Amino acid sequence: MPEKTPNGLAGEKSPYLLEHAYNPVKWLPWGKEALARARNDGKPVFLSIGYSTCHWCHQLAKESFEDQKTAAYINKNFIPVKVDREERPEVDAYYMTAVQAMTGGGGWPLSVFLTPDLKPFYGGTYFPPEPRFGMPSFMQVLEFVVTLWKEKRNDVTANTEQVAKAVAEASSAAPGELGGSALDDGYRALVSAFDQAHGGFSMAPKFPLPGSLAFLLRYHYRTGKGMALSAVTKTLDEMMAGGIRDHVGGGFHRYSTDRVWLVPHFEKMLYDNALLAKLYAEAYQLTRKREYADVVRETLGWITGEMKGDGGGFYSAQDADTPEGEGAYYSWTPDEVKERLGVSDGETFCALYGVTRTGNFGGRSLLHLEPGKAVGAGEREAAARLRPLLYSARLKRPRPATDTKVLTSWNGLAISALAFASRALDEHSYAVEAAGAASFILESVTSGGELLRRFAGGEAALPGTIEDYAYFVQGLLDLFEATGAPAWLAEAKRLAESMARFEDVKSGGFYMTTDGIPAPLKPSYDGPTPSGNSVAALDLVRLSEITGRADYRAQAERTLKAFGKDVAGSPASHTGMLTTLDLLLNGTREVVVTAGDGEDAEAMMSRIYRAFLPDKAVVLATRGTFRALSGLTSLLEGREPSKKPRAYVCKNFSCDLPAASAEELASQLLAR
Repeated sequence: MPEKTPNGLAGEKSPYLLEHAYNPVKWLPWGKEALARARNDGKPVFLSIGYSTCHWCHQLAKESFEDQKTAAYINKNFIPVKVDREERPEVDAYYMTAVQAMTGGGGWPLSVFLTPDLKPFYGGTYFPPEPRFGMPSFMQVLEFVVTLWKEKRNDVTANTEQVAKAVAEASSAAPGELGGSALDDGYRALVSAFDQAHGGFSMAPKFPLPGSLAFLLRYHYRTGKGMALSAVTKTLDEMMAGGIRDHVGGGFHRYSTDRVWLVPHFEKMLYDNALLAKLYAEAYQLTRKREYADVVRETLGWITGEMKGDGGGFYSAQDADTPEGEGAYYSWTPDEVKERLGVSDGETFCALYGVTRTGNFGGRSLLHLEPGKAVGAGEREAAARLRPLLYSARLKRPRPATDTKVLTSWNGLAISALAFASRALDEHSYAVEAAGAASFILESVTSGGELLRRFAGGEAALPGTIEDYAYFVQGLLDLFEATGAPAWLAEAKRLAESMARFEDVKSGGFYMTTDGIPAPLKPSYDGPTPSGNSVAALDLVRLSEITGRADYRAQAERTLKAFGKDVAGSPASHTGMLTTLDLLLNGTREVVVTAGDGEDAEAMMSRIYRAFLPDKAVVLATRGTFRALSGLTSLLEGREPSKKPRAYVCKNFSCDLPAASAEELASQLLAR
């Protein structure tokens, strides 16, 4: 067995790239060296894009990239380049669009073959080591591409032109005006795709799609449509009961492989859990369903526990795989449960969570509750007492690997969820965690005051993208509204103005990055995560309301207009845009609370967050913060704090009389 030697990835910081640093494939990271070598050698580039918690990425690596014969063939005929899609989303987005244009599908691992000037001409996703399932083997693909490159160069050149044209068309924004009918169209599109039996918007596989559910909550708030709310609660109830939820450790897996949310793909992503925690907190505000609050606490407990780095930032993801196989870490047998809990408690737990001798996952059982079945107080108390015991036992098993990259964008989502939940659930500790993560990003993941993309291995690097700016600004705005601390609003304003570097000043909207490689993209699709454009537009609307600056609103309107025809043509794919449109069309309520100190204002703030009020913009000012805030917002004019707390509610240029009590404030807020 030849001794393993490092390749060009050995000096990288990304955990995903370091996983491949001792492959016999002579990988290079994306950058000037790889691109120069491709041009000098005249070889095609084999671009492999993945991420550390991707199951099929691991499979391709084990079967092909660790195989000496396959590696030798790649090294001889290609310039192999490996990319962590979470580090370089712009590279991933461009070449994913290219592969989708060439094949009609996409996913990870993404395998793309490029000319030395980086133009894609062939691609796919996972290829097996031997032909199967109607797919060629990976070696067959490599040999085909080499033949194509050597013998049919003119065809390759022609194909690159067609692919580039298709990518340009797929990536171009179609401008147009948007009205209230787009909100109705989005609602109808979502409920027509809704699975009334099991929740969600497809058969299988099923992704949570928190952005779509958040839009439906807001549509219900505006219109009172019962179907909008029932689609949300049905989905949240089914997910909450299913195996997609980690009932022992908290949080949710990435998606369900089946229609009933039972068997997940086991990776756990920071972004999913941040978005879902905030969504469940909003649903709790609206329904006061105790179980929703429990889900929020468990999910945020996982984020602040297992996913928190030493500096206060949050890690990216946990892997789906362990040495025992995918799902082994999360599944149980009755004997394992009883061994840890004892016979009596073990039987109680197994009955509640569906742990049986036959199992539901290869002879083992994934914990789940019976959907729709009410859990009694005694069962709830028993579960709360017993779950930590199983969690401590589970920690002794071989654990899934954690990707310890800290991504600015995903941390922004986590900060947003923590800050919002700190008020919705009256848990001050969440605001402390959010502030710690925000401080870490601002202090350690910036350069010259501008955001960087990631922190890993003690190093912050890579320029921030529109997602990094937009998501992080959103987190800062939620943290400001929850705490009233002027510094968070000041930073949100500063970074929102820095976003102008990404703006298409001619046509509106924001490019993903200022880096022209491989080509400029303006993302608008709202899928498992919202697009940078939809979040940026929402940030700008919120900033306009909080600060009183009309230019922020105009910038948001230009952004929505830039994608108007795209949104109108596929509203269910642009639910983040629809959420922003809702605020632009229907307006925002300004809620200003003043008090001698923060403690005096607590009753007022608790009442604001007790109800689901997605159209609110909140400013909390005390004697200690009034002066600083007055330089940041026009909402404090004539409202200097006194010892006695006051609340001011305004909408459409009209204000109620100042509320002197939480009860008065509640009646004004609920009057709409």
